Amino acid sequence: MWAGRTGRREAGVRWWAAVFVAASVTALAGCASEGRTGAQAAVTTPPAVTTPAVSTARTVPTATTVPTATTVSAAGTGAGAGSSGAAGARGGPVTRLVNLAPVDRRGQPARGWTVDGRDDDPDAPIDCGDTSQAYPSPAAVSGDIYLCSPSAAAADACWPTPQARRMLCLRDPYSATLTALTAQSLVARVSPPRNPVPFGLVLANGDRCRLRDGGAWGSPENHPGYVGYYSCGPRDIVWASQNSPTGGIDRTSRRWTVLVGDVTGPLATVPVTAADFVTTAP
Repeated sequence: MWAGRTGRREAGVRWWAAVFVAASVTALAGCASEGRTGAQAAVTTPPAVTTPAVSTARTVPTATTVPTATTVSAAGTGAGAGSSGAAGARGGPVTRLVNLAPVDRRGQPARGWTVDGRDDDPDAPIDCGDTSQAYPSPAAVSGDIYLCSPSAAAADACWPTPQARRMLCLRDPYSATLTALTAQSLVARVSPPRNPVPFGLVLANGDRCRLRDGGAWGSPENHPGYVGYYSCGPRDIVWASQNSPTGGIDRTSRRWTVLVGDVTGPLATVPVTAADFVTTAP
């Protein structure tokens, strides 16, 4: 039975709240905020408004620029397609930014995406907040994409649907399958985080990494002050100092890099080929 609003939800919210507070001093290049504030009207289906356009390139505080993000609505054409091919400040291809858009503004799966409802248990609903307060997905670049709990549900990128309390959640940025889950209640409108972090990373060594969704992780033996931000397969983890304002990613050049390794071995600096965020399709 999954926990409700206490326990693991509080741990997950505290984890991402700490990241968001630290990240408030650094703007993410290439991703825009819709700018809505406060607790807004409850919704079950996203309102029929125009999906925010993908942002133009912006300047990173260290005076480098990343390319404009590409919005992907159709499944199977995401970050795995590779880099933009332009030369980065440190040599090699520029990190390619991709906005995955698996759900449209009517709450329906976008073309090419399928829905799996086998994990749904209405007697053990996920917690996405309520009509007074809800939390945005840390990877969202448009509004009304939700962070839900518990972390065991892997429901940190969820969209509302026309069916009351039914959410469509993207668990795996490299899959074309959405998971249908029942939420505890209707939810308030949410704006995207000011400084979203990628939902998935494709690394130059071939690793595919998924954003951390709470949970208790250790630290590398030689770097006890580091925490894990992404899981990259059965052993490797993306590590960085606690409360990294960039989600554990070095964005000081157009070719992003991360520190990767397991808890026992040395850490290696690996370039990021592509970074996936989430948005809503038209």
